[in-house]
Amino acid sequence: MNAHAGTSRTFYGWTMLVVAILMAAATMPGQTVLMALFNASIRESLGLSIQQVSAAYTIGTILASFPLPVVGRVADIIGLRRTVTGVVVGFIASLLLLREATGVVTLGGCFFLVRFLGQGSLGMLCGHTISMWFERRLGFAHSMLAVAGFAAASAIAPIPTAALIESRGWQFTLLVCAGAVAVLTLPALAFVFKNRPEDIGQHLDGDPVEHKLHDVMHGGAPPPGDPAFTVLQVASTRAFWILAINMLMSGLVGTAMLFHMQTMLQQAGLEGTEKQAAFAIQPWPICFGGAMLVVGWLTDRFHPARILPIALLFQSIAILTCLAAARGLVETDTVLPLMAVGMGVYGVSQATVVGVANPTIARYFGRTHHGAIRGFISTAVVMGTGGGPWLFALGYGLAGEDFGPVMLVFACLAVPLGVAAALVRKPTPPAERTLESGPLDELITDEPDPPGASL
Repeated sequence: MNAHAGTSRTFYGWTMLVVAILMAAATMPGQTVLMALFNASIRESLGLSIQQVSAAYTIGTILASFPLPVVGRVADIIGLRRTVTGVVVGFIASLLLLREATGVVTLGGCFFLVRFLGQGSLGMLCGHTISMWFERRLGFAHSMLAVAGFAAASAIAPIPTAALIESRGWQFTLLVCAGAVAVLTLPALAFVFKNRPEDIGQHLDGDPVEHKLHDVMHGGAPPPGDPAFTVLQVASTRAFWILAINMLMSGLVGTAMLFHMQTMLQQAGLEGTEKQAAFAIQPWPICFGGAMLVVGWLTDRFHPARILPIALLFQSIAILTCLAAARGLVETDTVLPLMAVGMGVYGVSQATVVGVANPTIARYFGRTHHGAIRGFISTAVVMGTGGGPWLFALGYGLAGEDFGPVMLVFACLAVPLGVAAALVRKPTPPAERTLESGPLDELITDEPDPPGASL
């Protein structure tokens, strides 16, 4: 550790924000925005149907959601650096293993590992990382993470990935993806990553003195102003379920449309190539990133109940727009542009949900057990992203190879979700606050990384 880290006038949180952005970019091979591009090639290579691949993806993703609370709690106990390092190494190995899938069972197992370690664990730990360094500026930090990490990578990666799949095959492309994850994360973890400001003598937001409300020190008791909700206490609040369900539904529908983009374009009369799917998907991360810049600013200034309902309005509009394209209700040469518009609007909707919910979780429930809480809510979100492709495939089959009815159902569901979002309020802090979050604490010692610890 730099001997001057604690006294430097430069807040190390900005460096950690850059590291979190690199971590976010590294999740791309585990995100549906890229996984969807492998869909048709994997089906053809393994001789599987759309229902079989969707079932493998859904089961793998849902199972991947269950260990996430454990990952969050491990991060609370042994530190983020050690936890992230283990997750990254496992994620790289899972991408290499996916190349060896031979059937629906092995494919489902590989999807489980890729989704658990990449989209689930590493994606969750990105937000956890910056929540340890920012409070007053947390909305801004989350928006920068989403824009420069998730959105930028999602906008840049699909087109070259699609071209690589078409030219060199899906197995070679996965090898390249594994290498990219290693390059983006391992050097930063080895030489740059710090768990939290208290470990290097700094404080949240770079404040010159201890933050009275949220600084979390080792041992003792939670800070007086930190609500210190445990996972069980969080689960008894209405605010948690409103935020969780909105995040779940946003991920569910978005993942389903991304995963089935090629089939949706084929239903509309196009070839549904990887490049066409990448073109239709690209506006989603671009609009997501642009909206996050605004949403992050709004979240630091306005009550979430004033912002979240807007997300549900855009969600319904986006689904209906994509529905019109998938049903071929427009001329063939305008199907692709219309689908791109719908995905762009959905990006605005998803940015609003993510940009409001993530900082609100940290502010409403505190930092003391933030990892466990984020793991709990990530379980719900990942389960939603896993269930989406299967639900859409089921609706597609029941309706005679037509996505229309299932998309219409989810467009209508946005209305009650918007009403619920308008009712979100900050919960009353629990009467009993503790640093102990459960039995797992007894299995692992609660010590910070030693100065200069190597991986």
